[in-house]
Amino acid sequence: MKSDMGLMMNIILGVVGAIILSFILRLTGIGGGASASFSFAYLITGFVGACLLILIARAVRR
Repeated sequence: MKSDMGLMMNIILGVVGAIILSFILRLTGIGGGASASFSFAYLITGFVGACLLILIARAVRR
């Protein structure tokens, strides 16, 4: 991935994006909410949230 952002910035944006998307999905009732244990749904939510926030940050920086 060609990016001017460093590795730490990508990690931070990824974690924040995962947290934000998980929160939004829980508010809308789409997110699991059953237990805090690891599941495949949490993995997918985290991945998508991280990608979206990194994409937004890159678009804003340009």
